[in-house]
Amino acid sequence: MAPNFFALPLEIRLEIYGLVFGRGKAVVKVKNGDTSSCMLPHNSTFQIHAQRSSQFLRVNKSVLIEARPVLYANTTFHVLNHVFAGKLPTTITNGHPWAPFIKQLIWEVDCDLLKHFYPEDLRLDPEDTTQWSSLELRCRADTWRNSFLGEWCDRESFVNGREQVLAYARVFQDAMSTHTASKVHLVEDRSQLGRGRVILRLSRHKPRLSQEVLFTPVDTILIFRYADLFQENIIG
Repeated sequence: MAPNFFALPLEIRLEIYGLVFGRGKAVVKVKNGDTSSCMLPHNSTFQIHAQRSSQFLRVNKSVLIEARPVLYANTTFHVLNHVFAGKLPTTITNGHPWAPFIKQLIWEVDCDLLKHFYPEDLRLDPEDTTQWSSLELRCRADTWRNSFLGEWCDRESFVNGREQVLAYARVFQDAMSTHTASKVHLVEDRSQLGRGRVILRLSRHKPRLSQEVLFTPVDTILIFRYADLFQENIIG
């Protein structure tokens, strides 16, 4: 470390840390059998991908304190859940050391069965999310218990399940907006609806106009009906 480095203004040092780390991605894999029901459980494995290793943080304690928030703020944390019976998280974390520094989070579940979510089970402190700049929810299941079946044979159940995840996302939208002046936008990636996957994005950045409108349940049913008609005409 250059001897005059800490003589620089803090704002300049933070810019330097940002250039050193760049923007990266950390893939967080929830261990099989985890029952914590957290978005970011402490008991998980991760691999971080960035321009520079986090070993830079070990230069000295002062660098650790100043640079660690920059590293994590410029890192997208992608939490992966591959389980038989999945469920939407009811808490943010159960003590993961990185949780206070995270600003960009993707939570994804890929399972055979996704359990019904009860809103009263959600324990969310707005203070845990006000620092987030983005949150993406990705849910795919072959069977959504009491909500939707991710197959072509049960469209009404699919729509009900999608509405359940939308309501869940709106709770986080409100929490992320608490104590902040910036508006949080909720948009949906509808490209995977036909495959039984719901993808919702929350961001403080204004989305493209074409993505801003979310489909109503009636719209979604019409989409599937038209898809069926097109498929029948093609096959026929």
